[in-house]
Amino acid sequence: MSTAPVARAATKSCVRCVMNDGVDPNLSLDASGTCRYCRQYDALVCDPEYSPANRDERLARAVERVKARAKGRRYDCVLGVSGGVDSSYAVYFAVKKLGLRPLAVHLDNSWNSELAVLNIERLIRGLGIDLYTHVIDWKEFRDLQRSMFRASVVDIELLTDHAIIATMYAAARKFRIPTVLTGDNFTTEATLPEGWNHRKTDLFNILSIHRRYGTQRIPSFPKLGTPEFFFHEALLGIRWFRPLFYTPFQKAGAVKELEHEIGWRAYGGKHYESIFTRFYQGYFLPRKFGIDKRWFHLSRLVASGQITRDAALAELARPPMDPELAEQDRVFVLKKLGISGQEWDEIMAMAPRSHYDFTSDEKLVRLLLAANRRVRSGWRALRDLAGNAR
Repeated sequence: MSTAPVARAATKSCVRCVMNDGVDPNLSLDASGTCRYCRQYDALVCDPEYSPANRDERLARAVERVKARAKGRRYDCVLGVSGGVDSSYAVYFAVKKLGLRPLAVHLDNSWNSELAVLNIERLIRGLGIDLYTHVIDWKEFRDLQRSMFRASVVDIELLTDHAIIATMYAAARKFRIPTVLTGDNFTTEATLPEGWNHRKTDLFNILSIHRRYGTQRIPSFPKLGTPEFFFHEALLGIRWFRPLFYTPFQKAGAVKELEHEIGWRAYGGKHYESIFTRFYQGYFLPRKFGIDKRWFHLSRLVASGQITRDAALAELARPPMDPELAEQDRVFVLKKLGISGQEWDEIMAMAPRSHYDFTSDEKLVRLLLAANRRVRSGWRALRDLAGNAR
C-alpha cells in the first residue's frame, strides 16, 4: 500500500488566514505578514466594479446588458449545474434575484451522487427552468480517467471541467445563447496555488496524455480547445458573467436559503456532490501529492469573515476525509475504473509528473493572447480615428 507524502514543515504563515509555506512553497507575505491570497481578496473587495458602494448599480447594469443581448431569444444565459452549492445558488440567484431566464446544463460523467441528482431535480422543478443534460460515453471517459492516473499528473478533474465548458458552449451555440453564467465567487474561491491544477481548455494536454496511456478512441468526448474558446469569445460574441462577484456571497447563508426555498440538501465538503471529486480531493490528492485543498478553501472563508482562523485550524486538525468513507470510495472507484489493487499501488508510488511533461498548447495561448492584445489595440485606434473624424 502507498503512504502519504511527508508534509513540508511550515516556516512562515499568514497572520490572517491559515495558508503557510508548507502548503504553498511559493507563499509570499507582505510587511504585515499577510499572504497574497488575502491581498487578492482585499483587491477584489476594493475593486470599483464589486465594492459595496457600487456593486448593486453595476450588477443591475450587467443584468440589463445580458437581457438586451438575448432579446427575442428563449434564454438569457446558459450555466452549468452539478447539484453543488455554488452552481445551485447561482441558478437560484439568477432566477429569483435577477429575473433571468437561464438554461441549466448538466454534464453526467457517471460519478453523480444520489444527493446531487436529487438536488438538481429539486432545483429545476422548484425554479421552473429547463435542463439540458449531456451524458458522456462511459467507456471513453473511463479510458481518459485511467490514462490520467497512469500519467501521474495532478489534475484528473481537468477532464470533467473541460467537458463541462465544451458542453456549455455547445448548448450556447445550439440555442443561440449569448452569455455563459457561472457560480464563481471571490468569497469562497480564488486562483489555486501553482501546480495544484491545470488550465481547463488545454485540449492538447488531454489528447497527448490519452495518446500515451489510453487504449481506445474518444470521438464523442466533448472537446473545446483554446483556439475554439477564443473563437466563441471573439467571433460568436459569447461572454461570461459572474453575478456572485457582485454580492457578499456567504456559503452558510446560501445553503440555508436553498434548503428553505427548494428543499436542497447539503452534501459535505466542497464539490463533494461528485463521488469521484470526493475521492480525488479527500484521498488521492493528499496521499499522492500532499495537497489538501481544505487549506485553501478554508483560508478563503477566513479572509472573507465567514469562519474564524481558529475554527479553520480545528477543521484542518481532522483527516481530509473520514477513513472509513475513504476506503469505501477507494474500493468503489477502483472497481468502476477497472484498476486492480496492484496497479493502484503502482500509480500511487509513481513520482508525480507535470502536465507540461506532455504536449500543451501553452505557446499557442501566449500567441493568441498577444494577437488579441494587438487586435484590441487596433480596434481602439480605429475607434479613436473615427471619433477624431467626427
